[in-house]
Order: sequence, then C-alpha cells, then structure tokens
Amino acid sequence: MSKTTNALIALGVVAGLGAAALPLSSYAADDTPKAVGVTLTIDDELTIEADKDNADNKVDLSADGHTGAVKVTVVSNNTKGYNLALKGSAATNPTSLTSGEDQIVATKGTFAAPAAFGTDESEWGYSVANTNANNTTDLTKFAGGVYAGVPATDQIIVNANKPTVSAGDTTTITFAANLVDGQAAGTYEGEVTFTASNNPNA
Repeated sequence: MSKTTNALIALGVVAGLGAAALPLSSYAADDTPKAVGVTLTIDDELTIEADKDNADNKVDLSADGHTGAVKVTVVSNNTKGYNLALKGSAATNPTSLTSGEDQIVATKGTFAAPAAFGTDESEWGYSVANTNANNTTDLTKFAGGVYAGVPATDQIIVNANKPTVSAGDTTTITFAANLVDGQAAGTYEGEVTFTASNNPNA
C-alpha cells in the first residue's frame, strides 16, 4: 500500500467525521442519514522476471541437442489479466544468431503455425509452455518438437484474462537450434526481449 493510498483512506474518514460533527442542539432536529464516502486506490502492479538473470544473462545452446530454456514469471493484479510478448532484439540481425559474417537463421515456423526444423540450412527457434487455465492462447500446437522463428516485432505468446496469483504466472520458453553439416565454427549470439503488458480494462 502506498503513502498516497494511506492518505486517501485517512482523508475519506476524516471528512466523514467532520461532516457529522454538528452542534448538540441540532441532533434532535436533524435525523437525516449522513453518507460517508470511503476511497481506496490500489495501483496497477505488473512485474516481469526471467530466471536467467545471472552474470551472463544468456541461454546456452552449445551442448548436445542444442536446446536451452528460460522461465519468465509475470505478476499482475489487473482484473483483465496481462499479455507476454517476445521479439528478437539483437543489434546486428534481430532474428538470427550470428558469428561474424555467419548466421543461423530463424526457422520458418511461426507462432500461429510452428513447424519442424528444415534440413537445407541451420535454423533456430522457440517453443512455449504455460499451464495457467486463464491463458487464452492455445499452446498445444508446440507439442511434438515444432518451433517458431523469433520475429523482429512483438509476438504475444501468452494472454491471460485474469490477475495472476501473488507468486505470479510462469511461462517456459525453450530455444533450440538445428545445425546442418558444414555450419561454420564460432560462437553464435542473439538476443530476445520479453515484454509484459496489462490488458485494457475498458
């Protein structure tokens, strides 16, 4: 509760008591009910946290299988819920993993229609898992080893229609890469930005 909220509550009560402080002589003559207004303001809460917030702040796909995951937790007290979006945000090429002039491109699958990796070139992508019953986004399409390419603009991956519990709502995003023979050696890097927004109340 903020200081502003406390002040609003106190002012409402003080104003009500002040209005009722009539002279003694008027109590017998005026028995009209007195209305007292009570105001409580609760500010919108929205926080986002990723479990890879460490010194490197990276998901490493170098090990066998070339997969890695990050858990993103959103806390929202908005009555209409929130949405969580992601986009590629690397300065060199937002949607690719790059190493100098070499790159691993985003897979051709999309969030609406994720797909298996192709075999003609090295690709990378993401899949999403969220078990919140209030999530209106169908994520069953990511079953069976299919992925979506990271886009250059925000893609909503979770849309919850109610407030989260106090501990928040956790979404697991798994990144994976598929390498074809002859892919140049190097350390390939990219960046993904997650954004949480409260849904409009109107």
